[in-house]
Amino acid sequence: MGKAQRRAERYNKNITIDLVLRDEGRDMRLADPVPCFVVDLSSYGLGLILNRVHFQGHHFFYEPQDNPDNQLYIEREGGKNGGVLKIPVRPVWFNLDDDEELRCFHMGVEFEVPPNDERITLLKRIAAGKMGEEGGWLNRLLLKLWT
Repeated sequence: MGKAQRRAERYNKNITIDLVLRDEGRDMRLADPVPCFVVDLSSYGLGLILNRVHFQGHHFFYEPQDNPDNQLYIEREGGKNGGVLKIPVRPVWFNLDDDEELRCFHMGVEFEVPPNDERITLLKRIAAGKMGEEGGWLNRLLLKLWT
């Protein structure tokens, strides 16, 4: 089996972010943020681990695809001037990892901004600064404890 062809290099960073579903037409958040772990980062998107895709009556994978007013964002502290870094994303795929020890979802999202957008560059810088502080297995264990 050959290695998948990728548009850009991917990095395993293991940082935390929030996934936020918003109704852009009404300018409101539809549900509380869902904490996620970034396990795969590229200039075009992210691979995430999260403990749920359906939260507070909203499906974070299907709703942004079914309703053009609903937009998914990733958010993280550390934006410009100490604000929140907020990047619109489009869900591409998700699946359930129903392991006996750890039940979680994996989701792939694509950035809805160009790969050279300053927010993606800032997210990469944040991820590079966090390397070594958050371990992959530890993140999965903590995620298990949250559910």
